[in-house]
Amino acid sequence: MSFAQALDRVESGKLDGAYLLVGEDYHQKFLITEQVTKARLGNQSGSLNRYSLIGRKATPPTLEQLLAGVPLFGGNTVVIVTDIEKLPEKSQELLPRLLKHLDTGTTFIATATKLDGRKAFAKALAALSTVVETKEIYDNHLPTYIQSRFAARGLTIEAAAVNEIARLVGSDCGDIENEVEKIAIVHHGKKRLALADVQSYLSASHFFDQYQVAESVSQRKVREALVACRQFLESSGSDGRGRLFWALYNQFERMLTLHTADARIKGSELAGKLRMHPFFLQRLREQALKQKPEVLAANLRRVYETEVADRFSTESKQQIFERMILKIAATIKE
Repeated sequence: MSFAQALDRVESGKLDGAYLLVGEDYHQKFLITEQVTKARLGNQSGSLNRYSLIGRKATPPTLEQLLAGVPLFGGNTVVIVTDIEKLPEKSQELLPRLLKHLDTGTTFIATATKLDGRKAFAKALAALSTVVETKEIYDNHLPTYIQSRFAARGLTIEAAAVNEIARLVGSDCGDIENEVEKIAIVHHGKKRLALADVQSYLSASHFFDQYQVAESVSQRKVREALVACRQFLESSGSDGRGRLFWALYNQFERMLTLHTADARIKGSELAGKLRMHPFFLQRLREQALKQKPEVLAANLRRVYETEVADRFSTESKQQIFERMILKIAATIKE
């Protein structure tokens, strides 16, 4: 079962007794775990009836106590075991037996980066659990997924607005969840969102400002870049510098990667490698072709050196960033 299908089932109230979340996407595992926990424990989702274990520390006595014992505080119980592939051998032998007789009030969630499907433990676990694959959402599935996140909050959204979110936010499920949640809060009381609603939010969003700054730098719009820097720093609090450094560094790193990418790599595969939506990839490709690889590499170093200097400098943040932006702009062709 895909992540999107599993999340839809959970949010519609269709819960299973055991889940196996397999893949590298941390945010997808987190969202599924949180939604299952919320559905099982309700307002008590942070209560003592939620137990989290690391696979290598999940001993047989502990598993038996949590999965077969009587809940200490009564009511439903959620047991989460991360890195299930590192479970001790004795626990691997016991766990399938416990899952076969799992109480209806107990929900088991296991997460793994990768499991060897040829091994008996993996086969037994898959047979007794709902297996959910957590991997990057394909571009053609992205609009439907974004719509589903708004639907989970009782909102419908027009297609043009969905495309705008996909273009600016990308395919990372954690980023999408954060932005959808904030948009829903900003437009509380509405039932349907239009393109203008999304654009009015994203234009002032801290997340959007990062890309606004990066794109301004790439286009050598120095004034716009400096204004965006100031606005971002003034509105984002103490962690604004770290986010902005990451946005700038990430932008130049992606442009450098485009230069070194094999021409045989398809656009969709390259978008996945760069972890960005194809809408934004095309703009980035146009910008990258105007710059020499050695210039992009030098700009990466300038961002890094500025970040290091900022840790110890007594200058204002604005002065430090302005100097960095001006140095970078001087290397970029019109």
